[in-house]
Amino acid sequence: MIRYELPYPPSVNNLFANAKNGGRYPVPAYKAWRNEAGEQILAQGRKRLRGRFSLAIYVVRPDRRKRDVANLIKAVEDLLVEMQIVEDDSLAERVTIQWADEGSFECLVVVQPAEEMLAA
Repeated sequence: MIRYELPYPPSVNNLFANAKNGGRYPVPAYKAWRNEAGEQILAQGRKRLRGRFSLAIYVVRPDRRKRDVANLIKAVEDLLVEMQIVEDDSLAERVTIQWADEGSFECLVVVQPAEEMLAA
């Protein structure tokens, strides 16, 4: 099992901007988050997991505004690939995300090898 405490991830709605040429590029705030989160991974000891995996993400609400917790998955998945924690996010067998009670972290990420299918 691999466990990281990260800064609160940006929403998928705020990761990229449209370029004049029709392309898309990461916005400065997303780049800053990736840099900070990457540094935190290195400080906590980067580990690698090969093959299929399960991902669990726990985030503490930063305020009382309504938010869609599912919009926070993309930034975390892409960071795990960028930092070579996992080979590719297409290898995720299971992804769960949930709001957590206030704690010592803003975002807790747990990656582990994929398990057999859960019983229904």
